[in-house]
Amino acid sequence: MLKQSRIFTHDRYQRIFLAAACIALASQVNFQTYAPGFIVTLSVFILPVILYFNRDFNPIGLTVAVAIASPIFRGALLFISHDVNPHNNIIYILADMAFYLCYGFLYYFLYWRRGQRSNTTFFLTIVLCDYLANLLEVSLLTDFNDYTYRLFQILFITALIRSLVSCLLAFLYHYFQLMLRQENHEQRYYHFIWVASAVNSEVYFMRKNISEIENVMKNAYLLNQDLQNADVSEAERDKALQIARDVHEIKKDYQNVIRGLGDYFNDDGGDTAMQLADILKVTTDYIRESIKLKFPKVTIEVHNHVDLVVPNHYYLVSILSNLIFNSVDAMEGRPSGVVVVSVVDDGNDILLNVSDNASGMDAETLSMIFQPGFTTKFNENGDVYRGIGLSHVKIIAQEQFDGDIQVDSQLGKGTNFEVKLSKKRLVQEEDA
Repeated sequence: MLKQSRIFTHDRYQRIFLAAACIALASQVNFQTYAPGFIVTLSVFILPVILYFNRDFNPIGLTVAVAIASPIFRGALLFISHDVNPHNNIIYILADMAFYLCYGFLYYFLYWRRGQRSNTTFFLTIVLCDYLANLLEVSLLTDFNDYTYRLFQILFITALIRSLVSCLLAFLYHYFQLMLRQENHEQRYYHFIWVASAVNSEVYFMRKNISEIENVMKNAYLLNQDLQNADVSEAERDKALQIARDVHEIKKDYQNVIRGLGDYFNDDGGDTAMQLADILKVTTDYIRESIKLKFPKVTIEVHNHVDLVVPNHYYLVSILSNLIFNSVDAMEGRPSGVVVVSVVDDGNDILLNVSDNASGMDAETLSMIFQPGFTTKFNENGDVYRGIGLSHVKIIAQEQFDGDIQVDSQLGKGTNFEVKLSKKRLVQEEDA
């Protein structure tokens, strides 16, 4: 814990040192005005920006460091160049120090200590700090004489312009950071929706497989009962009973996995409801990002003419993604292609079409695409690509949305999948 604290303190000192060095260098971009030694510098444009993005440490520490670095650096250059005599040089250094110290203390008491902070308060504080610190510097350089109305005008206009430019730079950069962060969060959200949809689809079919596992267990137990009356050895009878026990253990492990995934990727509806337009955007944007390296010239168009909220959106994402990926994969070897996703209202149903202009399918393939286990997708090693498959897409459409899926394909022209989904089941309306 102590080590972490030291690292954090060291990092803070580093930031103060770098800020002070940058402001000291920026102070060399200046021009003299009103009184000898009083200069308008670039450093005062940078100081508010640094304060805005370093709100975690006390501003007095920063301005003290700047009050040491910048005036001494300027004074050393004036001394080496012999532009002013040593006495005036010391006065300039002290006046410059007074400016930064006054600026820092005013900022600390007027803004940094406040519980509620806003951009408006920050801007007004910067204007006031710049104006009063400049007034103190000019007063020191003129021995608190020669006050005129024009002086106050010049100082206020200078403070206002510098504060406007500094705050504009700080606020624009902060807004740009927020936009990048929001885009990053949006991409992560898309990825979560994608993963959750895949997991929920797998859990759905795992639950269906539980009944098949129970049938195996039941048949193994019945076989053991039948063998009790048959003329077989006890070892043979025990094998059937052992199979029933092993399948029971598999069933328990299966249920634990389903329970764990189901709890984490909860698909009960409620807060997970999404607009259909957002579901289409999440799915197509993620697929575009996924295929851009392998299929850079394949475009995905979306035409949506339906506006409704889908609570159980994970299954709809699974249907869409599998159909779109199938169409994209069919483009392999072609220079370009278009996948068109359209959604139209058909009374009590929603018609979802995913069509492509790829090579199409022959009659033999068409007759088998909805059969469990059928696939045409293999990697370079001959392994089958893992996905929920068109057979599972059909099951989801039928069981979850009281719908169906049809396919129309012509060799050399392309393929169209039409999924009919019950509007009532999509929005999860209860029967009257």
